Amino acid sequence: MATALALIGAFGIIGSLLFAGFQARALARQVGNQATRDGVATLQETLNSLRNVQHYLVEDPSLIPHFAPERSDRPLDEADAGKVQMVAAMYADVLNIGLHNLSAVPAAKPESAWLRYCHHVLESSPAVRAEVTRKPWGYPRLSMLEEFHASKGDAGRARQDEKPTI
Repeated sequence: MATALALIGAFGIIGSLLFAGFQARALARQVGNQATRDGVATLQETLNSLRNVQHYLVEDPSLIPHFAPERSDRPLDEADAGKVQMVAAMYADVLNIGLHNLSAVPAAKPESAWLRYCHHVLESSPAVRAEVTRKPWGYPRLSMLEEFHASKGDAGRARQDEKPTI
């Protein structure tokens, strides 16, 4: 009788351990899925913020040469300097926050694409570059990219495969 009870107890323990393993695997899968959703949500929020800033360029095409000179043949002095500075500050905010958010969420895989985009904006937009240079304390991650570019000179701007630690 004692042997039968011990055997039943052993089966109970084995069954509960198997069930606990199943639950742990299901929990790990759920955590992985949530991390992926967090990464997608972070990327979506960053891109929505970028679209909101780029909307100002659509509303006032005289701003385009300051932020995307390759897409406009308008002169730089055509735009209102105050608007240029304000949009540059918003652009720098979005880029800096995007760098921070995407590096903080491991499942946000396109961090390297965002980093390349930040390189491109710093390289091609004199207004954003001036804003970051003027207020490095306001855009710490973007400022590190700009310092990296400055240390490499023009050749460093062209080589984007070498990345600074952010």
